Amino acid sequence: MKVTVDTRDNYILISVKGTLSIENISPFEAQLNRHVDNQSNIIIDLEDLSFIDSSSLGIIVVYFTKSEKNSKHFALININPDILQMFKITGLDKRIKLFSSLDDALNKLDLN
Repeated sequence: MKVTVDTRDNYILISVKGTLSIENISPFEAQLNRHVDNQSNIIIDLEDLSFIDSSSLGIIVVYFTKSEKNSKHFALININPDILQMFKITGLDKRIKLFSSLDDALNKLDLN
């Protein structure tokens, strides 16, 4: 798993590549924690994510909730169909903002 962070004017873009599971979630969680504490708008790009386990979904929910409490945006973009299915099964697609692209997220969240 590889995590990259791109700091923009109005948001932080975190990209995740590979698999996200309890065994390797620490770098991802550290980035989320850092940017939620800084009260940044967070967009997570999951285009290159091939697998996510339930504990990783739980971490996403924790930081989504923290962002909401800070009145900041938290969104996921470019989710492949298999991983999107996990969000639908758990009902997270109704809680967390999901977008098909970065441009779509930026326009709908008014972060341009």
